[in-house]
Amino acid sequence: MTKATTAPKPLKTARYDGQENRRVVLEAALRVFSDLGFEGASTRAIAAEAGIEQGHLAYYFPSKMALWQQVIETFARQGEAYLQAQLTPETLVDPVATAEIVLPQFLRSFAANPRLTRLMLQEFSVLSARHEWVVANFGQPVWQMLEPLFNGLQAQGRLAGAPPVMAYFTLIGAALITFGNPELIAQFSGVAVDDTGWASQAIDHMLVPIFASA
Repeated sequence: MTKATTAPKPLKTARYDGQENRRVVLEAALRVFSDLGFEGASTRAIAAEAGIEQGHLAYYFPSKMALWQQVIETFARQGEAYLQAQLTPETLVDPVATAEIVLPQFLRSFAANPRLTRLMLQEFSVLSARHEWVVANFGQPVWQMLEPLFNGLQAQGRLAGAPPVMAYFTLIGAALITFGNPELIAQFSGVAVDDTGWASQAIDHMLVPIFASA
């Protein structure tokens, strides 16, 4: 995993306060956590990346764990909110048509924020208290929302004959690995994963087994 190479931001002379400063801190923390992992990151490094005094950081986020949790809460809820709005009893009547709309857009959220995707991949991959928190607060709720859709796809003869949970984890695993490692893919192939055309092609490829008949 590559380490952050950007120079520390100049320290702010104004008093650390307000929503804009919180956003700056959270974006800086996302960069540092995704580059260095939770264990490798430090609040000192995050404060330097945000361009603030470490004491100001501690005032709003009393621990590294509290900051890490707030980073995920802030940046990961958008995809969950999208699913909640789209997956209703009415839309699930036609699971194939709904999946054709919902699943590509959901996967684009992985491509749109590769740092968050990498951070989630890190925590899903290692057993820890953070892993348990991410699973309980994000992994399981997302699966519970999507499970009826995948069950409906299976009932319509899709998923290439795979059980719904297998089809789901294969799809999500592909998205996490592909969109959470843009630098690695670029090293291997020279392909810029942040190119929107490439991301759309990758999503189309990932979805082929979902819509395939058994």
